[in-house]
Amino acid sequence: MFLPLNADPAWVTGDGDSTVRELIRRENRKPERLDTPTSALSKIQSDEAMEMYLAEQGLSLDSVLERDRIVYLRKVANLSAGGVSIDATHTIHPDNIVLAQDIALHFRLTCLGVDVITETLAKSWKTGNFGILEINAAPGIFMHLNPAVGEGVDVPSHIIETFFDSGKSARIPIITFNRISVHDLQETIDHILLQHPDWTIGAVCRGGLFVNRSEKVLHKNYNLNVQSLLRNPKLDLLIAEYPANILEAEGMFYGGSNMVVLDNPGETEMMLIRESTDHDTVVVREGNSISLRRQGLIEQYTLGDDEPFTRVYLKEIGTVL
Repeated sequence: MFLPLNADPAWVTGDGDSTVRELIRRENRKPERLDTPTSALSKIQSDEAMEMYLAEQGLSLDSVLERDRIVYLRKVANLSAGGVSIDATHTIHPDNIVLAQDIALHFRLTCLGVDVITETLAKSWKTGNFGILEINAAPGIFMHLNPAVGEGVDVPSHIIETFFDSGKSARIPIITFNRISVHDLQETIDHILLQHPDWTIGAVCRGGLFVNRSEKVLHKNYNLNVQSLLRNPKLDLLIAEYPANILEAEGMFYGGSNMVVLDNPGETEMMLIRESTDHDTVVVREGNSISLRRQGLIEQYTLGDDEPFTRVYLKEIGTVL
């Protein structure tokens, strides 16, 4: 779940009579401005950095601001420096959500905070004027519970549900191929998404790495690709290719598959079915001969002259999922 929060630097609004110093003192008397970890706002501290920033604006702490004029007191929007937290959950642009998800996938983090500087999160990062300041593997969550502006979001419950999804199996279905092209892999993803449009499918072959149809960066260490997909807490299905050269060089990252599909396998690739049980499905093609094991029963037949092998295993996927 993506939970965005805007933060604006501390500011004061003129009334035509009060100095900046008096406006800050009045702002600090607000009951929500407490110097505690759980308060929505912190007190605004007057220091040399603030005075320098005011001077850049032609002002000082003794300047009287005209009515309704807003003056920012700092360049930074840190909440500890008096910044204002604003819930932005319902305004976030989808491109920015995908960017955060890709960052989490790249760094193999289930929970993280991404600090950015931008005009607004409602615009895509692709339009420019968007910079990443920090990636935090242990982000604070109190500001989401009690933002200064907007509704609070119960972040802790979402985090706990992600790590501890009680009452459900901790293992997602896995389909393993010994040989599959990028084209056939994408066709398989599309076939499954037609039946399960809300699923998140992670898929990897020697030619590419995908989350649904979105292509990601393929790492040269093959098993790191598999590992990064399995670290995704929202993953509903893993599809992975394990040809002989990878099995011999790196081995497998996981054990057991709900479905194994072997296309003219060599001796090394036959190891993919050794851990399968009677509840798993195994499809093996040797030439035009098909051997299908399902629920402990074996079926054998011959492919038609123009019958693609994809038709065989796509038909069986529905019985597995």
